[in-house]
Amino acid sequence: MNTHTLLVRRIPLRSPRTIRPRRHLTSSTPRSEPVPEKHNPQPAATVPGPVAAPGSRTLIQRIQAGPVGRVAGAYSRVQNRRPYTTQVVSTIIVYLCGDLGAQLLFPPDNVPSSSEGQGDEGEKQAVVGGGGGYDPWRTLRHLTVGVGSAIPTYKWFMFLHNHFNYSSKFLSILTKVCVQQAVFTPVFNTYFFGLQSLMTGKSLEETFERLKVALPTSISNSVKLWPAVTAFSFMYVAPQFRSIFSGVIAVGWQTYLSWLNQKAAREVEAEKLASVEVGVGAVAMNA
Repeated sequence: MNTHTLLVRRIPLRSPRTIRPRRHLTSSTPRSEPVPEKHNPQPAATVPGPVAAPGSRTLIQRIQAGPVGRVAGAYSRVQNRRPYTTQVVSTIIVYLCGDLGAQLLFPPDNVPSSSEGQGDEGEKQAVVGGGGGYDPWRTLRHLTVGVGSAIPTYKWFMFLHNHFNYSSKFLSILTKVCVQQAVFTPVFNTYFFGLQSLMTGKSLEETFERLKVALPTSISNSVKLWPAVTAFSFMYVAPQFRSIFSGVIAVGWQTYLSWLNQKAAREVEAEKLASVEVGVGAVAMNA
């Protein structure tokens, strides 16, 4: 009996992880491209830039970061929402401070109604009347003038801001300053002194006499101040802060105008009183 020896060769089996599933491809099956592995890039090291030292900030930056800058920013936001209301309220504050300053520094003198030659009683009345004191009606008249000019003044400055803008900044500022002095200053001063006189009950003739006394002086003195203020405002002050800047300067200017208005009124009254005395003396001589 022949015995056949069977040799069995052991075939190593593949691991289930290495067995790739077979896919039956057809002509209509698209081939999938191998997906590249995604690597998480390491973030590049950032080099910190130079930090500005607190002492290297400019003056404007320091003001903007301080309490004054925060108040100015709040004012600018309110003005953007309600420009007319903000201008009226700001004008009231400016004119109120101006008139109070004028009455505090230069108390109004009451012109005595009695003439000379009335003895001790007339001298006593003159001394008491010359003491002055706070006049609330004068403040009310001053505020009325300010409220009436608030919106036109705001419109005028916005007109200057939007016009006369040339390629040369120097020419633009020079033109705006000249237009301001040639147009706005005489018109506003005439309005200021004229309305002040009419509200005190003066006639048109007396108002005209007061304008002849106060107007030339105010215009000549404004040339010494406002051209420089206007030029500085258009050169260095942002548009939203120009009203604040002009308002601060205007407090002192309104103090001066209020004092000048009372001075002109006293001069007109003195001239009127002198003319009356001359007329009385002439009548006495003829008698």
